[in-house]
Amino acid sequence: MVLVYLSAPIIKKASRKNDFCTRVVATLEDSGFTVFAPQFLAPADSEEVYRRDVHKVLMSDFLIAEVSNSSLGVGMEIMLAIEHMKPVLMFFQGDIESLSKMVRGADGKVLIEYSDLSEVEEKIQAHNLENLIVQKCPVCSSQVAEANEEGLRCLGCGSGGHRTWV
Repeated sequence: MVLVYLSAPIIKKASRKNDFCTRVVATLEDSGFTVFAPQFLAPADSEEVYRRDVHKVLMSDFLIAEVSNSSLGVGMEIMLAIEHMKPVLMFFQGDIESLSKMVRGADGKVLIEYSDLSEVEEKIQAHNLENLIVQKCPVCSSQVAEANEEGLRCLGCGSGGHRTWV
């Protein structure tokens, strides 16, 4: 069983991406993944949210984050995943220049631009997500690769030129 942590803004209603989260959860669950999505849980006190979410990030195999709008919680979840060598798939909509330089410069991630939700679904289904590793691509700035029959393939540019060590 592969556990995916879904990270997206929750507190600021204007920044929420409920349609994105709903589509990602449905797409992943249809593919057999287990998804932890705190966006759809009942409100809880701060200490409970912190303990629960840290535990779930640490238990996850990889993290998907919607980073089009800034969120301190999303940033903390991304950093926790990075610190524990969890691959991070960061989806964004819009101009990459509007993304934080901390997000763009983070290790262990791939930035995935999308224009609509059907594109998000296609991009998720196009990869072998049960076999992700943190691996720097020699061609682009991505640091997430998928293992397949031919070896390693970059999630960012599709290059198969990854080395086989982490």
